[in-house]
Amino acid sequence: MLITAVVVGACVGFLPHNFYPARIFMGDSGSMVLGLLLGVAAITLTGQIDSNAISAQQLAPTLLPILLPFGVLAIPLIDLILAIIRRTKAGRSPFAPDKEHLHHRIIMLGHSQRSATFLLYLWTFSFAMPLAASAFIPWRFTLLVSLFFIALSLSFTKYPFLYRKLKVGVLKNI
Repeated sequence: MLITAVVVGACVGFLPHNFYPARIFMGDSGSMVLGLLLGVAAITLTGQIDSNAISAQQLAPTLLPILLPFGVLAIPLIDLILAIIRRTKAGRSPFAPDKEHLHHRIIMLGHSQRSATFLLYLWTFSFAMPLAASAFIPWRFTLLVSLFFIALSLSFTKYPFLYRKLKVGVLKNI
């Protein structure tokens, strides 16, 4: 747990300096050490659970170290899968660069670099929070809070688009 607290403290201290325009870059070595420490923390946490003492109601805390990384990585994985499908469908190499990633699309909606970053954080939180909360809170309440954060993420994502339409007068009659 001490390693996890140190990693969280380092990330929270580093994060404000990494916003646009970034003044500090972590690089490959730092991100690999960070991934190693988070992996060690997940394995250590999983190793402390007695598998014989687990009932059906206690299954969520047991699976949390396995499922939570998928929740945190959901947005990058979705972006990766969409990019591969989009490029392959267009007859291009899946490794060819383009400007159609999720963050580019968010910026094209009218968001700034900083608000696009916050939106991606909000979307990641919307996917990861229900998984983490399901270990401690009943699933129905977790689902309700999760739907709220997804609706909040959708409205913040579409806000610049709706604002421009209102400014032009398309939605004035609504």
